[in-house]
Amino acid sequence: MENGELKRLRGEIDRVDAQLVALLNERLRLVDEIGAVKRAQALPVRDEKREAELLERVRALAGEDAAEAEAVFRLLLRLSRERQSRT
Repeated sequence: MENGELKRLRGEIDRVDAQLVALLNERLRLVDEIGAVKRAQALPVRDEKREAELLERVRALAGEDAAEAEAVFRLLLRLSRERQSRT
């Protein structure tokens, strides 16, 4: 691959990364709101049924990239639980 093509592709990755960060920020804001509701209602941080449903949906959406998508979402779930536990 020539340098111009590599530069173009890296620019595309930078654009996608910016979108991912914006979406992550939005997700974390929602995680905080959910944590507040759970605390107010004395609900546990972890909802294993909800997590299983989410991972199933992610795998279906990701198709042949299901393993990688699931790994990313398992990390997101862990970070979300940690965030809810400390706020």
